[in-house]
Amino acid sequence: MKLMCNSCSKFCTSKIPIFEPLSLEEQKELISKAQHLDYKRGENIFHEYDPADKIIIIRYGKVKINRYSMEGKEYVLDILTEGDIYGEQNIFSGKVFETNAVALGECGLCLISLTDIQQLILRKPEIGIKILSMVGQKLSTANELVQLLSINDAKARVAGFLLFRSNRIKEQTIELTRDDISAYINVRRETISRKLSELCKEGAIKLEGNRKIQILNRDILRDIFENEM
Repeated sequence: MKLMCNSCSKFCTSKIPIFEPLSLEEQKELISKAQHLDYKRGENIFHEYDPADKIIIIRYGKVKINRYSMEGKEYVLDILTEGDIYGEQNIFSGKVFETNAVALGECGLCLISLTDIQQLILRKPEIGIKILSMVGQKLSTANELVQLLSINDAKARVAGFLLFRSNRIKEQTIELTRDDISAYINVRRETISRKLSELCKEGAIKLEGNRKIQILNRDILRDIFENEM
């Protein structure tokens, strides 16, 4: 982990919708109080039960949000990418993180204290409204994931996940390992590989190496997914 300078102010805040009401000077003031950190692959950013005293903005790279069962099984809850924000739900409630966060590769973060955000809301109430809207959107996304996990058929679950993830990142190419997908949707890694190969043969996707999955035909994926709902 490496401390960075505060020269990334535009990068940190300009892509985050909740900061749109701020002038450039106000953004600079907020970012000047933030920590700017770089992480290497596998480094922990925070652990479950750590004090939830900050929000995190992804400047670049990817961050995995996960939890572990009592038996040690990993469950991936989200993969954050450039421009994503995490921890805003703790502004209004919660004293500890209920998840872990780990860098999936080299990544850069801005960490802003909840105290600074709360003071900002007092000055700019519209930011609080935007944060509530963002929390609501994340709850909706979580409900979609619950619906996806309720499907028993492995192929339909994989197809549904590809659509879910593509909508989440607004891209047609998904970059995740088979292990991460397995932990995300609770399907064995070997089954993930087999079902991806089937979808590739059917023309729904294109596989590029061990990480990249390009969606070629959303209709095929949607039909497979919806037939099991």
